[in-house]
Order: sequence, then C-alpha cells, then structure tokens
Amino acid sequence: MFRPAFAALRPQASRIASSALRREAPRAFSTSLRHQAGGGQLYPVTQPPHWPSEASRNNATGTDAEVLDRFKIREICEGWGCYRDAAEWENYRSMFHDDAYIATSWKQGHIDDFIAASKDGFARGKEFMYIMHRIIGQTVDVQGNRAVSKMKVTITCRFTFDNIEVDNEAECRFFFMLEKREGKWGISFYTLLFDKDKMIPVHPGRTFDIPEKEVMKYPSGYRYLAWLEDQIKTPPKLDLNSHGPERDILYKKCKDWLEGKVVKPNLTGTDVIDKW
Repeated sequence: MFRPAFAALRPQASRIASSALRREAPRAFSTSLRHQAGGGQLYPVTQPPHWPSEASRNNATGTDAEVLDRFKIREICEGWGCYRDAAEWENYRSMFHDDAYIATSWKQGHIDDFIAASKDGFARGKEFMYIMHRIIGQTVDVQGNRAVSKMKVTITCRFTFDNIEVDNEAECRFFFMLEKREGKWGISFYTLLFDKDKMIPVHPGRTFDIPEKEVMKYPSGYRYLAWLEDQIKTPPKLDLNSHGPERDILYKKCKDWLEGKVVKPNLTGTDVIDKW
C-alpha cells in the first residue's frame, strides 16, 4: 500500500475498503503505452521532435494583424475554464465550430455530446467529480487560416470516497486546434497531455490508504486521476501521458494541422474513427 507521508501520524485514519474499490487492469492498450503507464518515469523532459517552422508566434515575427489574431485565439481558448466551470454553456459552445471534437480523460466525442456529459456531471454532484481549472499561461501558433494554442493548466477535481473528500490536482497541457471559417476563428479539435498529478485530503485531519499496485497500472502523468475516474465508473482514456509516445504523436498532428493536412479525432494515438 502507498500512504501519504503524513499517514503515519494518523493511526486512526479511515481506510477505503480495498475490496470495494479493486478493479481489473485498465483496458488493453499498446505495449509501448503500457510500459509508460507502469514505469512511473516523469523525467527527463525532452524537446519535442516536431516544430511548425512556418507559423507565426509570440510577436517575434509577423504583423500587427497576426498579433490581433493570436489575441482572439487566446481569448477563445481561455473560455474553457472560465465558461465551463461556471456552467455558462451558451458562451462555452460559442468557442467551437459545429463539428468540433473533444477528447479529455473522461469523455471523448462531439462538442454537443461533451457539453451534455458535463451538465450531467454537475447534476450528479458527489457521485461524479467536481472539475475546476486554473489557467497558467498560453502560446499560439498561426499559419494561414489555422492555429494551434497550447495552454498550461492545473485541473482540480474533487472526489468523495467513504465519506472522505479528496482533491486531485493534475498539471496539464491543453492543445486546441483552431480554424478560421468565414472570417471567424473557432476550435475544431481539443485534447490534453498530463505532466503529473497528486491527491490530497480536503480535511487535514483525514487521510486514506490507496492500493499501490492498482494505481501503478495507470499512466505516470495522471495515475491518481485515472485511478479515481475508474472508481466512479468513468473509464479513463489512457494515451494522454506527456511522458509517453503520445506526446510526439500529438506534436506531429499539431504541425500537420498548421500545414493544412487532414487530422483525425484521436490526436494522441491510432485513429479508430475512419471518417469524421
């Protein structure tokens, strides 16, 4: 069993009943991803191999008009946390093109399906997870009528188990692929990569035990979040680890997107959808 460092100070700590929480191994996925999931390697962080050299970015080059485009794109993408966390669904929906595809750890699909699932999650309360976002910083690359925005975010999710409230905090990188259609920028694809996460009790006087062997089966960048999502019967998407091969797959697709190539929905792995 893994215990938080302070667990030894709390001999009367409540224990999550492992028999109730044990699950079979996560859904099958590729050998390389399985190795990354169980390996627990967060370091070193290496330079991505794919870089869109023809895109404009960060005011180093380009015109004032391009700066304005990047500002518009940044404002759109920042609505993810500001609108979604406040359940401002009309404002949130306005960020996306009608055919936009979303892939998070807990839900993948059309933007309207994602909004419906988000509403349901809020309505379920403690049975689900209470998701909030802290936006840290953002970059934008623009090439023609396409753009990619990468955003640093901390996702905080509150879960309740055995009457113990716990917070999961996950350090992430959001990836937005945008396109200008009829003079208007909108999001066409969204996904994310996880760098690292942790879980802590909300009340400092409570603690918990978690089954280490189960947790170690999940990807190193978000193993506690993935384990928690499985406990609420929301099987997590397992190829969102910034320390796995999916990172380079995603960076290549971002470059392809900026260059005008066709990109399919599964941005971090092998596509299972033939047509979108």
